[in-house]
Amino acid sequence: MDFANFEEFWKALGRLYDDILETKESVKDLREATGHLMSIAEKHQLVVESHERRLDRTEITVEAILEDLRRHREGRPPQ
Repeated sequence: MDFANFEEFWKALGRLYDDILETKESVKDLREATGHLMSIAEKHQLVVESHERRLDRTEITVEAILEDLRRHREGRPPQ
């Protein structure tokens, strides 16, 4: 970029500085938003894991009941 005089150069430098400040503020906002989204994702992960454990316990219970029913039909005592 060619500048006719120092004043044009100084104005361009001022615009560049303002753009840099805007960019820094945008990056700061994005960093905060990303941190917030990460926190939400971590909470959701905990909820998903909790539900999976609950489903596992239910499945184990159902399997135990079915096994007891099989033993009962076969005339064996339940455990």
